[in-house]
Amino acid sequence: MPFAEDDDSMPIMEIIKRIVQIAATCLGLAVIVIGLNYAMDVFHLILAMLKSPTILAAPIQELADSFGGRAFDVSLPDRTIPLAKLIALVVYCCGVLAAAFLTIALMQAGAKIVSLTAGDRTAVKQMLQNAFGGRKQPRSSSPPQPEEYRGPRRV
Repeated sequence: MPFAEDDDSMPIMEIIKRIVQIAATCLGLAVIVIGLNYAMDVFHLILAMLKSPTILAAPIQELADSFGGRAFDVSLPDRTIPLAKLIALVVYCCGVLAAAFLTIALMQAGAKIVSLTAGDRTAVKQMLQNAFGGRKQPRSSSPPQPEEYRGPRRV
């Protein structure tokens, strides 16, 4: 009988499902570790900038020269304000801020992957409660009621 149903097909599908879940969880953990590595690099850069601001002189000067250099300088009667360096500094800091947001988003995506593929959510919840302690006050069974709107508050 070539078309007879085999009783062993269900466990094979279950095994394949478990393998896919484990692979997805490992992928999520790898994404979290990569994001953590990038976050450490970003914070190391910020710490280095705070310890020694002179390390920014060369990159800021190169960035300022790349988009005009002295063309943006503002000349006053007693001195010249290098506006190109200020613009370059703002661009550099925005780049560091964007990198920080991207690393946070990367770690959040990895955490979401792990959360979606974790098989037993109650086991994970119990493990976290054991690691970090339970809540001190239990939540009330009824949801909190929204406050009535009384208009803008005056001080």
